[in-house]
Amino acid sequence: MPATNRLPILSLALASGSMDAFTFLALGQVFTSNMTGNLVLLGVSAGRGRLSEALGSLVALIAFTCGLVAAFRFTGEATGWAARIRLALAAELGLLIALAIAWALSGPHLPLIATAALAMGVQSAVTHRLRTFIGSTTFITGALTSSFSRLLTPEDGRPRIPELMAVLFALALGAAAATVSLYLLPAAAPVIALLAVALALITGTS
Repeated sequence: MPATNRLPILSLALASGSMDAFTFLALGQVFTSNMTGNLVLLGVSAGRGRLSEALGSLVALIAFTCGLVAAFRFTGEATGWAARIRLALAAELGLLIALAIAWALSGPHLPLIATAALAMGVQSAVTHRLRTFIGSTTFITGALTSSFSRLLTPEDGRPRIPELMAVLFALALGAAAATVSLYLLPAAAPVIALLAVALALITGTS
């Protein structure tokens, strides 16, 4: 990825990992960034007859989709760090601030899940509009597939394996940081993603 995009993309990957770990561990085993995993959890919960858990996964899926659609419609055909893309990322930051405040005040889980998933949907659209090789910081399976396709089929383009490894590390680091925070300082757990998105917004350049 271009040097100007490395830090913001890695920051967004870290935000994605930390948010999934936070919601999975603190809000009832629900993913709000990884929708493939969330759909599996939805099926598992429904299959076990645990309707309350299934409801959380369903809320996350709906909210993520709403964030995705809203951000795509708002950004239109903009690419790179255009003004509309920066505004969409600022909207995600606002959602994460609201989430952190609500968590600190012990708000109910379903609205927290919806807010987190809405923010991650916006982020997924933003990273897609940035036109980086990763496609989306919330869809790492696709990045893995694309990178190894390029590695094994050279005519498909440069594989960008080092960049991919950096993104995978950032995502895992975010998950680890949120997990440690939940044990040592629970109120700060959602702040990790908030700070990571703020860093991406500050460092992103055209």
